[in-house]
Amino acid sequence: MLKFMKNTLTAISLFLIVNSAAFAQQPTPAQTKPEDNYVTEKGFKSKVFTITHREVNNLSAVLRPLLSGFKGSMIVPNGEFKTFTVRDFPENIVTIEEAIKRLDTPTAPRPNIEMHMHVLLASNASSGNTTSEVPAELKDVITQVRETLNYRNYELVTSVLQRLTETQRGLQGSGSAQIPGAQPGAPMNAGNYEYLVNSVSLVQNPTGAPTIQINEFMFVLIGDKMRAKVQTALNLRDGEKVVVGTASINDRALIVVLIARLVK
Repeated sequence: MLKFMKNTLTAISLFLIVNSAAFAQQPTPAQTKPEDNYVTEKGFKSKVFTITHREVNNLSAVLRPLLSGFKGSMIVPNGEFKTFTVRDFPENIVTIEEAIKRLDTPTAPRPNIEMHMHVLLASNASSGNTTSEVPAELKDVITQVRETLNYRNYELVTSVLQRLTETQRGLQGSGSAQIPGAQPGAPMNAGNYEYLVNSVSLVQNPTGAPTIQINEFMFVLIGDKMRAKVQTALNLRDGEKVVVGTASINDRALIVVLIARLVK
């Protein structure tokens, strides 16, 4: 009996050893070679496109959804040479080529913006009506302002003519001005002004007409014992005259008028 038990234990031990060795030789999941998802057959083609009118990176971003989506399909833009390389199935390349013909077209030239800025001082000085001294294009504006502001006289401090294009960067300027005295017959005072026109763009209003959109406008007038500031955002139609704002200076008022025109 003892000999039979020893033979049985020996057989069981040999069985465990053989099965353990066989299990150790089987590959683990981490050792399994991943399946190649790239297209390896001869179905992919490559083509280089030259872009003439549009920005390469922006256009390639628009076209990228037209790719097949298979791994290995790609659009590679090159800003220096104004090209991008497409690698995909021939039918996808044809689709992208047709899209390029529609999108890579010259844009219509954007007009320049001619901006007239007039700065007035309004008062009730009894030195007579000085409205005749302001630019002729402001006569109708002053007529309307008189209905709102209780001032008789309007004197021109300075006028600025600035031509600009659509820009996200701030346009700044400064200069000197002769500021009328507060009392009749008082001498003119030397002053300085600064202005900022920030983020200018052309948009269409609901009727389709162009509108000049100014994200921020600021004008500051500094003189002897005085400082006035007008700051706002506004939209102007082509040729429209707008009172941007007013600022009180003791018993007088600073008035800033903008006139914007589109120039092709």
